[in-house]
Amino acid sequence: MEFINREAVERIASRIGKPVKVDRATMTGDRGRYARVCVEVDLTKPLLSQYKVEGRTYYIHFKGLHNICTECGKYGHSVKSCHLLFKPSPPPS
Repeated sequence: MEFINREAVERIASRIGKPVKVDRATMTGDRGRYARVCVEVDLTKPLLSQYKVEGRTYYIHFKGLHNICTECGKYGHSVKSCHLLFKPSPPPS
């Protein structure tokens, strides 16, 4: 709860993308242990999955985006088919 003020929430959200709106329940403290922010993101770039504040790790959940690779952070495939982990096999000769 020590980081729940508009400026802190927007500063953290700006690491993810462009903050659009902070949830009212987040600002009043009714959300409890998490903040909910509407953020405009560029899906062609890797998405941030976590961040640290004063040595403490916080995890990011993207509501409505279900196909995000946790390995490379890109939208459009899962870790099971990530090109960083699995190199395509060369065609048979």
